Amino acid sequence: MLSARAIAVCLLSVASLPAAAQESSEQTRVVACLSGMEQGQTSWPECRSLLFHPCETFPVGGEDHLTCLAEQKADWRAHLDATTLTLNARLTAEGSGQLTDLLGQWFGYVGNKCNGVAQEKADISADAARLGCEISEFAGLSTEFDSCLQGKSLSPYCIVQE
Repeated sequence: MLSARAIAVCLLSVASLPAAAQESSEQTRVVACLSGMEQGQTSWPECRSLLFHPCETFPVGGEDHLTCLAEQKADWRAHLDATTLTLNARLTAEGSGQLTDLLGQWFGYVGNKCNGVAQEKADISADAARLGCEISEFAGLSTEFDSCLQGKSLSPYCIVQE
């Protein structure tokens, strides 16, 4: 009998297959920029500019801007899902268990954090602020997972199989 975790990983893998192929060069540049922040090679303003470049020509909070942000969020979610799938396949059972627990908590944290950001920016555009926060968080976690895959993470879950 398959465990709930194995079923979730299988479902995630099926949903993520097209996403892995869709990784854009913009996402690659953003991940590289965010990784560079740890070494002081890049800064958040540089990375933020790259991250939101696809939507920068639209008026903030307008329909086109929100549509663009929603598309970017979907792309980053697909990227995160694909990266999570790859990472889970390379982790030990212990690391995979820790990662599953972490992700269970992380999505709630992001929801709460981004709802708070939306409330703070309601006078500009709560929806744009929420989407922007979610995009930033998805990109940040993708970068952390990439760091683990490259053997550069010290996070407790990052126990790669030998």
